[in-house]
Amino acid sequence: MKLNDNTGKLYYVGGCVRDEILGKQSVDIDLCYEGDAIDYVTAQGYKIIKTQKNIRTARALIEGEEIDFASTRKEIYPEAGHLPVTTETGCPLEDDLTRRDFTVNSIAKSVKTGDIIDPTGGAEDIKRQLLRVHHDKSFIDDPTRIIRGLKFSLRFGFEFDEHTENLKADYLNNVNYDMSYSRLKKELVDCFNLNSDEGLNRFIEEGMYKLLTQNKPQKPLASIEELVKEFGIQTPWLIYLGSTNLSRLALAKTETKIIEGFNAIKESGAPYKICSKSDIQSVILWTVFVNPDKGLHYLKNLREVKPSVTGEELLIMGCKGKQIGNILDKVQEEKFKTPDMSHADELSIVKSILNKNKL
Repeated sequence: MKLNDNTGKLYYVGGCVRDEILGKQSVDIDLCYEGDAIDYVTAQGYKIIKTQKNIRTARALIEGEEIDFASTRKEIYPEAGHLPVTTETGCPLEDDLTRRDFTVNSIAKSVKTGDIIDPTGGAEDIKRQLLRVHHDKSFIDDPTRIIRGLKFSLRFGFEFDEHTENLKADYLNNVNYDMSYSRLKKELVDCFNLNSDEGLNRFIEEGMYKLLTQNKPQKPLASIEELVKEFGIQTPWLIYLGSTNLSRLALAKTETKIIEGFNAIKESGAPYKICSKSDIQSVILWTVFVNPDKGLHYLKNLREVKPSVTGEELLIMGCKGKQIGNILDKVQEEKFKTPDMSHADELSIVKSILNKNKL
């Protein structure tokens, strides 16, 4: 989409400018107006879908696409580690750029002229593949920037410059646990959904786990990255962080169920039986953190093994209620031991169970 601007005050900002300098296709378009974005969008005659009047942003429908326009703004952090508070909108562009996380994300490009505005040397840092914060309290204000830095490192090969690395280490040695954990969770999800064994290794070895807990997590016993690719897991972050204490994060019901399934398999004397009733992510967690041999055997050889005997057949044989489920479970356990078991063999097991129950 090509936008037109006759004011000279509308800019592409942040990740889309960084990605253009890197020669990469950007997924998102971030637009910033040096002034009041709602007034600007209204004046352009765009169809407004949504506004946030407190920070003067507007979402407009242009050529069938929803585009966000943000007003330039200044922010402060009244409480370290919590969400920032906007103190001014419509401020000079440079003030907006320098409130951001790293210099590489603090570059703007004029929509009208194509000129680059780079007050902090971010373009040069992109060339040098360096991540630099704007001030020494950056991680104190927002510790989630540490995880964001890891994400950019994994995506682009960027590394913290020496001073920023020292600031990171200093913060991790004295973490303020009164922080926005919803914000931290979002960054962890984004980072570990990149699916990188290197990311987890660095998270542990560089002490980034201290943002969640002082207890060093266990390292995986098998490659999470390979299993995620092999079994098509789309959002693997919980597998990567499954050995970390996540009690500070608000997990969704589905996420809690994955962790509970992992614990149930781990504690079970018949793990394959529990595996067959658990989310595959629970099984992969058990595989990589507890028992790679058994876990890989289940995932590669037993996961699709199911009894051919049906509940309807058991009803005909006189089984009722919970008895049907219990018998199918026992047949399943035997089939795990002998995957090529025939239907007749399964029926023999059922008859054996029923005969024992009559005695």
